[in-house]
Amino acid sequence: MGFGEPSRFIEQDHKGDIWVAHAYKGLYKLTLNSDYTKVNSTKYFDERNGLPGNYNINIFNLENRIVFSSDRGFYTYDELSNKFTPYDVLNKSLGSFATSNKIISAGNRKYWFIDHGKTSLVSFSEPGKIEIDSNQFSLLDGRMVQYYENISQISNAIYLISVDDGFVIYNSTLNQSIQKRKLPAVLIRRIEDITDKYFTISETGNSSSETEIPNSRNNIRISFALPYYRQAKIKFQYYLEGYSKDWSDWSIATQKDFTNLSSGTYTFKVRAKLDDTSVSDTTSFEFTILRPWYLSNLAILIYLVLVIIIVIFGKRAYETKLKRDSQKISDKLKAEQDEILRQEAEVNEKQIIKLQTEKLQAELASKNRELANSAMTLVYKNELLQKLSGEITKLKDESGKKLSEDQTRKIQKVINDGMNDERDWNLFENSFNEAHESFFKKLKAQHPDLVPNDLKLCAYLRMNMSSKEMSSLLNISLRGVEIRRYRLRKKLEVPHDKNLTEFLMEL
Repeated sequence: MGFGEPSRFIEQDHKGDIWVAHAYKGLYKLTLNSDYTKVNSTKYFDERNGLPGNYNINIFNLENRIVFSSDRGFYTYDELSNKFTPYDVLNKSLGSFATSNKIISAGNRKYWFIDHGKTSLVSFSEPGKIEIDSNQFSLLDGRMVQYYENISQISNAIYLISVDDGFVIYNSTLNQSIQKRKLPAVLIRRIEDITDKYFTISETGNSSSETEIPNSRNNIRISFALPYYRQAKIKFQYYLEGYSKDWSDWSIATQKDFTNLSSGTYTFKVRAKLDDTSVSDTTSFEFTILRPWYLSNLAILIYLVLVIIIVIFGKRAYETKLKRDSQKISDKLKAEQDEILRQEAEVNEKQIIKLQTEKLQAELASKNRELANSAMTLVYKNELLQKLSGEITKLKDESGKKLSEDQTRKIQKVINDGMNDERDWNLFENSFNEAHESFFKKLKAQHPDLVPNDLKLCAYLRMNMSSKEMSSLLNISLRGVEIRRYRLRKKLEVPHDKNLTEFLMEL
């Protein structure tokens, strides 16, 4: 009492609750009273609780655990979260039978899994391992009444399977004896070149003869087969030693292509599995992809010779370059040394010139002093003679009378001759030329109309003598000196704003 929905699958969990699957509404969990006569509570589950849908949800007891089948795989119920979650461990292990719509116990921890007309026998006898046998039941595919499949265990080894046109008896003992038979070795039927066109390399892959393949034909196809004629599902697994890292997945393919194989020796290994149980021995086929022509022994020898030649010529070139660089360094050092010597010579020459200049300047200063002293001596002599000339006119004889004109004239002539003695001038001119080299030459070259008295005046002016000193040397009055200066200025064409003495000193 308390629940009236139609149900196809009913299972009781470890707590005693009853799980009921509705054909298209989803799942119900019923909590009964102690004598199982009344439903105390009902809980309904649908997509809001994590189910993939409400349609075709079935309930089974698998190894004392309630599982729920759907078109998306098996689910389990978590009481703490009140949610359904995918049973990933079981789904991954079952493969294509994860969407089975029915589970029937086969005893001894074995179960029949039926997936919409396809049948497999799954064993949970080994902990942590699930064995699936489906190939030998391929004859039953599509022959069982869908959604009403039934397999009954008659004895420990015999099962009665209902099909749409009768019954099928399955004897597991007989099947095990067949499975224990040793499978024949896999035959490697053909090795083909598929580089640019199909070409058979060998049809005796299992022979002991060595197979060599040119490097330019390094795209091959290996075909293999198992000489087993009983109706069964055969799968192959291969491994190319020297190329692959591990065995491939089991597959029904009977050939494998390998492209762009590098040079080297390879061993192709293949084995077969019958009905997911019996595995054959491994068949091996060894072949060699030859090295390309540019890596052949002759090519390597040529490379070695070329390397030796390059090393020899490289060594010579390096030695030549080393000598050239050494010569450059030597030349550079010599040039630097020459430059240092040149600079030192320039410094020494400048020092010598400086010393010579200082010496010349000292000599010039000395000569200027001598010239000045000489000039001053002449001035002093002339002044003395002039005083003497003035005193002569005052001389008187013993009687107190002045000297006769004839006497004074003779004495005055001697004094005048002394004042106008050209020897004094020549001596002064020579000393002046030594102190002021080529002064008179430049002056005469630029002003050829100058007379000797003009030259004397120029020399005195260059020595920066006063008008009084020049009047004494020239034996003329101060007025005469000024007149001569004026005439000399006009001859020399000295500008009005230029001092005559400065002009002559700059010449």
